[in-house]
Amino acid sequence: MTCKKCGTLPTISPSAGEAFFNCSVEPLQAKLLVILKEEGQTARPEGDVIRVQVVSFQQLVACLSRRADLAEVESEGISLLFLEQGQQLDFSAFSRTKSLKKWFFLLNNREFLDIFENNSLTTWFQPIVSLPSHEIVAYECLSRGVKPDGSLMPPSLLFKLAEENDLLFYLDRLCRENALKTAAVKKVSVDIFINFIPTSIYVPETCLQSTLHWAQQLEYDPARVVFEVVETHQVSDLQHLRGILDYYRSKGFRTALDDIGSGHTNLATLAALGADLIKVDMEIIRGIDKDPVKQSIFGALAGIAKANNIKVLAEGVETCEELVYVKQNGAELAQGYLFAKPEAEPVRRVECCG
Repeated sequence: MTCKKCGTLPTISPSAGEAFFNCSVEPLQAKLLVILKEEGQTARPEGDVIRVQVVSFQQLVACLSRRADLAEVESEGISLLFLEQGQQLDFSAFSRTKSLKKWFFLLNNREFLDIFENNSLTTWFQPIVSLPSHEIVAYECLSRGVKPDGSLMPPSLLFKLAEENDLLFYLDRLCRENALKTAAVKKVSVDIFINFIPTSIYVPETCLQSTLHWAQQLEYDPARVVFEVVETHQVSDLQHLRGILDYYRSKGFRTALDDIGSGHTNLATLAALGADLIKVDMEIIRGIDKDPVKQSIFGALAGIAKANNIKVLAEGVETCEELVYVKQNGAELAQGYLFAKPEAEPVRRVECCG
């Protein structure tokens, strides 16, 4: 498991050291001992733990992953920890303990792990324009993983793999920090929207420490940074989410809620969360100029937002007709392919209809 406070990253190290298998069920432990012996590993049991001297941890995991009979050992129920030579058996070491099944997955997804080990992320920018002027007033920062061959891993796959391997906190933090650094390098002088996943943040004061550090280090005016909640529909503890938003605001930052109107967000909670902006989901915006149902939903959202001093951003605008409708019915900001797609180099000016 990854340490949820410090974000310690499990790695598959090529170095020699010791591996520790933890299995409390005697028949399973006996089966694992037989497999290790057959694979040429020197192993000895010590209570619930099997201690193994290894030349290469990666080699050990690779040889075990090839054993079909490991299914009988229930690889998900056996945890594995590796210590390099001279490393202490402390909390930091235990934070890298994972099930055999997780280690096998990581070994077979080396490109994914390389992104973390080398901090290989890039940030792309999509402009956000004010209405009705179409002036660029902000950019949404969007993360991509950079694989060893230079090709990109899309965010949907990147975050899916991170969630499946208990690395969501680490990835989320890395993306926030990289967005701040890249925006500074690209000399972005307008506002920036930075995504965060609330379910990856446990204690805001601890989990958001490095993000705040980089914002201060890069001398960002907090009022220019909007932290945007993604996957709002997966948050069951609204009080916890409100606590995170309040923490950001206490530091001078602004907040936004994403995917509003997608069917997952209760309209009654919209005002309760107290965000500064809402981004109306692109599924509502798509073809809104000719869809009375979508117009009704947009009207309700715009009405609640106006009553609570919340700005409305129409997301996913692709046609002139969609733009005209949202502009005339409560949207103050807009974003979408009609203006520009996300690019590694920020677009500095947009021209469009409407």
